Amino acid sequence: MSPEMTYRLILALVMGLLFTGLLYWKRPRPVTAFSGKEKHRYTPYFAYWLLPGFLLLIVCFLPLMLPRGGGSSLLGLLFQAFLHLALYNSLLLLLLPLLRRFLQPQTCVVLWLLPNYLYLCMSSENFQLDRPLLILRLPAAAICIGCWVWAAGFAVVLGWKIFSHLRFRRRILKDALAAADPSTARLWEELRQRAGYSSKRLPLLVSPAVSTPLSIGLFPSTIRVVLPQRDYTQRELDLILRHELVHIGRGDSTAKFFLTFCTALCWFNPLMWAAMKQGSEDLELSCDQEVLDGSDEEGRREYARLLLRTAGEQAGFTTCLSASAASLRRRLQRVLHPARRFICGISAGLAAFGLVMTFGWATLAYDVTGQEVFFPGDTREHWRISSIGLTDAGNCQAADPEALMDYLAGLELECLAGQYTFPRQERELSIFLSGPDGVRFLSIRDDVAQSFPLGTASYEGGNRYLVAGGVNWTYIESLLNPE
Repeated sequence: MSPEMTYRLILALVMGLLFTGLLYWKRPRPVTAFSGKEKHRYTPYFAYWLLPGFLLLIVCFLPLMLPRGGGSSLLGLLFQAFLHLALYNSLLLLLLPLLRRFLQPQTCVVLWLLPNYLYLCMSSENFQLDRPLLILRLPAAAICIGCWVWAAGFAVVLGWKIFSHLRFRRRILKDALAAADPSTARLWEELRQRAGYSSKRLPLLVSPAVSTPLSIGLFPSTIRVVLPQRDYTQRELDLILRHELVHIGRGDSTAKFFLTFCTALCWFNPLMWAAMKQGSEDLELSCDQEVLDGSDEEGRREYARLLLRTAGEQAGFTTCLSASAASLRRRLQRVLHPARRFICGISAGLAAFGLVMTFGWATLAYDVTGQEVFFPGDTREHWRISSIGLTDAGNCQAADPEALMDYLAGLELECLAGQYTFPRQERELSIFLSGPDGVRFLSIRDDVAQSFPLGTASYEGGNRYLVAGGVNWTYIESLLNPE
């Protein structure tokens, strides 16, 4: 096993063990003071910005890397990311009825959000595979057009979602006022302190523009809890506000942004849209379970009646008590008839292990010629062979330099999107070429070729090319004279 695969296996085992234990200890805990800092009763499952932040960083640097030879590597990472997301979430969508039957909603939520940690496989060269197991071969023009179409769709979907969120936020907060009812304010203060938030955080507002209680805001300083202009009993307010505090503490609005980002990344896959909708529904199911933890049958019935009476509009990255018609039946069934379901952290551990181990198995490839790879930027006549090395023969001289360069220029190669190590093979031809731009190194093995100018960074010269049909070693040897 190569060192890279060993590192990957260790990472997969560590991630599997971590997420196996996550579901057993990630539960509401009592509020305690420590060093003057807030200890929140509810905390997020993940740092939801990891994968979106990393992929957006790649997109930002892609224009800079394209002229310097790193475009295919970054393109490979993007392709592998949305391919993994699409396959994983599609599989999870198909298994969801079975998972919801036997597992608690918290387990399903963790399964939906696990791909957030794919960035670990993308951010280090130590986890590269030896070679891809599946290569999708497309013309270079088709890949170029596909990239532009994908980028346009990604920008439109994500931009529209963000715009809708900001427009909805502005509309509901424009005429919102602080809750003036003393009993409501007193209850909110009590619940907020019990959840571990200071009195300066999380303002409670009343707005004429909403018809259902909700919380909105992706960052701690922007979070607002908004109630409609209607009367609630103290018991109803207690359930509503506890529901929103669970959402806020766990960062469910940010989790919904992560699900939206994944949808935009794989906007061409209709299963992803359905999968992300189900993921948002599981966030609500798990929140219901947190609120009703320890409630008796009468408390559950009261919560079910509140669900039936609470209906309204929600948009953007908001969380609210109201349920859509499609999910209301399922939520009511879970509330009124809570069946025994299992945490089953091993399911999250196995999913994390599989995600890490299989990342990079598939990649894109497009045809290029040896002329483009070995003699870029100028005609072949301007390049001269400085030295040649051949495995088992040592240093060699070219008996016919022009014939050798003709053979190299005519090789049919496939450029792989992404980085792979391709372990050292039995034979290797090493050539140093001198040209107008300096010295260039060529390495040709049984089925892999590489070429880069000396002194470049690894991302500029790390691309490896598959040699279609292999290398004709007999012909190459006939053109060389050992020193």
